[in-house]
Amino acid sequence: MKDDNLKERERVISLLNIYDALLTETQSSFLSDYYVYDLSLSEIASSHDVSRAAVSEGIKSAIAKLEDFESKLKLVEKKIELKKQLIEAKKLNPSEKTHRLEKILEELTNGI
Repeated sequence: MKDDNLKERERVISLLNIYDALLTETQSSFLSDYYVYDLSLSEIASSHDVSRAAVSEGIKSAIAKLEDFESKLKLVEKKIELKKQLIEAKKLNPSEKTHRLEKILEELTNGI
């Protein structure tokens, strides 16, 4: 169960790092307080002067919004794939590494 909670926390933080600017200030604050600063729903509710239920619903709707962004834009997925490619390139000999890094850079440049 703890692994699932940790994976969920990591997923939300990854989404938040990329799509935070697309959320409302309140949604961003709720998610940061809960997932980054590990505050309880009651603590967040008290600091925002809202009910615990409002915080819970706000977090659920913000996560749904983040997941919707990711399903359409796939930026977290692309970031993970790029990281894997860079790790693999690091293992290559110098000439292969240079060639692979040039290909990765070309893919990134063409993808923008």
